[in-house]
Amino acid sequence: MKSLVFFSSKGGVGKTTLTFNIAHMLARKGHRVVVLDYDPECALSALFLGEEGLFDVWEKEEPGVEGATTARTVAGCLAPVRLGQGRILEPKLVEVAPGLWLLPGQLDLIRFEQTLAEEWPRLRAPDGTRAVEVMTALARLSTMAAEQVSADVVMMDVAPGLRVLNRAALLACDAVVFPLVTNFFSLQGLATVGPILREWRQDWVEICQHHLGGGAQQILPVHPIQPIGYVVQQFMGRLDHRIHASWAERIPTAFHEHILGEVTSSPPLTLKKDGLCLATLTNVWSLASLAQLARKPIFDLKQADGASSGHQQVIARCRLEFEALADRLLERLGQLPEARPLTQ
Repeated sequence: MKSLVFFSSKGGVGKTTLTFNIAHMLARKGHRVVVLDYDPECALSALFLGEEGLFDVWEKEEPGVEGATTARTVAGCLAPVRLGQGRILEPKLVEVAPGLWLLPGQLDLIRFEQTLAEEWPRLRAPDGTRAVEVMTALARLSTMAAEQVSADVVMMDVAPGLRVLNRAALLACDAVVFPLVTNFFSLQGLATVGPILREWRQDWVEICQHHLGGGAQQILPVHPIQPIGYVVQQFMGRLDHRIHASWAERIPTAFHEHILGEVTSSPPLTLKKDGLCLATLTNVWSLASLAQLARKPIFDLKQADGASSGHQQVIARCRLEFEALADRLLERLGQLPEARPLTQ
């Protein structure tokens, strides 16, 4: 099993839409996929289930019930950890398509963020077992969900930004992919995220070494948290075309320098020649709302869903692009080392 997250310091770059569509595409290709919604705003859960379906899941959730062994949401599964009990409840996954399962999010997950913030400084304490239990909870939950259905791929959706909840989610990830748009803010986001991500990884290595030989190492996840590339949302042909093209030209160098910490060669890399550019995707903002209403991937939209005949060529192109991106992701995931199994 390998785990993957689309990660960005900025919202509005298509992170959740990518997760939704790629999860469906991987399942279509015969892979067993589990998706976990680690974003307290639950946008991905709403995409999969619709607002009424998500409300139904929340209504059936019974957090805090004494003796409970299962839960229907991420927040429900983690509630005992937040309350100091250590254990994680068995997730009740929702099968949203053949070979594709979801553990929905819940707004209450934001309460777990405070617990994470309190426990991170205690990880290096002589007895940091409680801190380790808290910090690895999302990783252990991911593993439990994957094992429940023998998943090949686990995908996570996280909120934009460098919050402590995202740091804990990244500890469960083998691979990190960066969705980008062609503007100044995407490039600045790479400059901000790169050093911090490397710092998180180094901190976790040191924490793992600190706990070697104690009881805590039994629940320390060893995931690579490896940046494997980026995906660029194509700009639309407007009057500012040349401005967008100028920002696009800078993306490869910025990614290698800021995310990987590499010194790039001269002449500068281009998107076409950079092997870490996993895809340049057609701009599909005009179809995103239709896909959300239909609760289906963009490449499945039909005229009955409101997609006009003029959209069909774009939809067909999207299908090919998402299929090619899924293949690239599987290839990169296959090159990563296996994570050490987790235990509770």
